[in-house]
Amino acid sequence: MELARNPTGRPNRDVLRRYTGFAAGRTREHWQVDFSPYSTEQEAALYVEPCRHLRAKLPEPSAHWWLNPGARPGLRTGLARLERYLATPLALKTPAWSWIDSDVLPDDTLLAVARDDDLAHGLLGSQAFQSWWTRYAPHLSPEEIVETFPFPWPPATLFSALTREQEEHRMAITRAARGTDQERIDSAVAAAYGWTGGLTANETLAQLGELNRRRAG
Repeated sequence: MELARNPTGRPNRDVLRRYTGFAAGRTREHWQVDFSPYSTEQEAALYVEPCRHLRAKLPEPSAHWWLNPGARPGLRTGLARLERYLATPLALKTPAWSWIDSDVLPDDTLLAVARDDDLAHGLLGSQAFQSWWTRYAPHLSPEEIVETFPFPWPPATLFSALTREQEEHRMAITRAARGTDQERIDSAVAAAYGWTGGLTANETLAQLGELNRRRAG
């Protein structure tokens, strides 16, 4: 179906996308008919076989039967600017982040974060974030847990606006995140927050909570 052409001459691969997800303890990939969230039914009908496939799969055609209900245009816009993004299976008790190429879309078994930098990878892979996740998982959605987690400096800060000290911490976390040494990651992250000595999980949460409150205020 991918290479088949339609009366318009357009190939079906225009509306086929690769998806990835997590099932039965492993990552899996599949193809899905995926019309633009802004396409009309008339535009969709120009792709004959994909439409026939969708209609055969739907128990009852809805008003917008050709549209993917999980399209999430906001996420797609964010991913379109990146070469890769971070994702973790929602079925896991604690996050296990990995990189996914941005031309492969996440399905609803994954939590995706539209960041392509090793700083975000290091911070989200740190023990500090694990503590934050464990504390708030019973009360917040996975998206809210990530959104409320305070980075050492606001995530939208441009690299050019970082102080020299912040730039050094960013590079230390970046280097650590590219390796597999968890202790090195945690050490670099703690230094970026200005924490000295080994903090307990409760002390870490108290520091993060205070930083969150200061920024919210």
